Amino acid sequence: MWVSKKFTYAPLKEVYSLIEKIVKRMVSVELVTVFEAYNRVLAEDIISDVNIPPFNVSHVDGYALKSMDTLHASISNPVPLKVIGRIYLDGGYRGRVESGEAVYISTGCALPDGADAVVPVERVRDRGGYIEVLQPLLPGENVIPAGADVKKGEKVLSVGRVLRAQDIKLLADIKRWSVKVFKRPSVALISVGSELTNRIEEADKKKFDSHSIAISILINEAGGIPINLGVVPDESSAITNALREGLEKADIVVTIGGASIGERDYVLETVKQLGEPEIMIRGIKVQPGRVTSLCVIKGKPIVMLPGHFQSTLVGFYTVLLPLIRVFIGMEPTEACLIVRARLSRKIIVREFLPFERVRFVKLVKSSEGYLAEPNLGSSSLISIVTNSDGFIIIPSGKDIIDENEWVDVHLLRGLYSFR
Repeated sequence: MWVSKKFTYAPLKEVYSLIEKIVKRMVSVELVTVFEAYNRVLAEDIISDVNIPPFNVSHVDGYALKSMDTLHASISNPVPLKVIGRIYLDGGYRGRVESGEAVYISTGCALPDGADAVVPVERVRDRGGYIEVLQPLLPGENVIPAGADVKKGEKVLSVGRVLRAQDIKLLADIKRWSVKVFKRPSVALISVGSELTNRIEEADKKKFDSHSIAISILINEAGGIPINLGVVPDESSAITNALREGLEKADIVVTIGGASIGERDYVLETVKQLGEPEIMIRGIKVQPGRVTSLCVIKGKPIVMLPGHFQSTLVGFYTVLLPLIRVFIGMEPTEACLIVRARLSRKIIVREFLPFERVRFVKLVKSSEGYLAEPNLGSSSLISIVTNSDGFIIIPSGKDIIDENEWVDVHLLRGLYSFR
């Protein structure tokens, strides 16, 4: 069966629109414990069922008392109060404070009935069985009122939030022991190429499939669950079997290599033999990575990534990463931390002028901020990426970026260390 391999090159805006259309009907939700929820994306609003603190508590170590008793207190006119008990976090006095009385209280403890203020220990004279207050206190002074931090009925976290360490603490504090999160998509990886092997003992005779290791890491960092289906040769039947296995086992299927227009690039025609694609994007308007393609077969997306490593990475960033993000309840774009930097030297990029162009850069800190040093070279060179921290995206139509011009450096988790 002959299949046209002609590229049409979709702009990224169109790609993102189609990705949202593809994935929205596939998104699902699961319930996880708070102990498993770190870095997951909330699929529900969280409403607190409790006040934090649950009652009025002392902000300091001091003495709980009636503020009216201190109205005329001063150094020259100290007010004596009898100490009738002590309150600690693990228990203590449970009675009421009357006029002329005080109770020692530790930070964070609930105020006893009758008390409405706390005087810090360093602002009193300790006379043994009683204290002398040396200045007046206002009602509520050194007291954190009930619900000052979180109020019962308050929305504390919203749908779409990526749960951080402090969010997990908050969930535990409000006793929310399980939450609904968007389910992580499983992503089947298929490396295509008769020259490849994933067996270490064959690495001297064939090229080891290192691409899938890197892409698996990036998939995991993005919120997906990688399933490596191994290496298949440049044969239609082998590719077909691997694709069928991927469609059966995973939410997304990804091929690496074999997706261009060469004589032994069989991926596109093999994909089309599985059924008529519901949606087809044949190439993207980005270089490197323009070969990257996307289709939907049997209701599931298949991403075809190119084989040159820089192109593979750009294809991951522009197509596969947005797919995963929409699956887990996030926007397809804004997937990177972006650092503003000045370009260290002039770049002239006249090829593929109608395309967006990606160039890898190293970040160097200077006294005036960050400099972005370009690492230029063939899209097959791994050293370009290993010597870089991130990448810049040159807009279509722009052919020159001058030295010291401001650029956005994209720092992708997995390519850049956030330590």
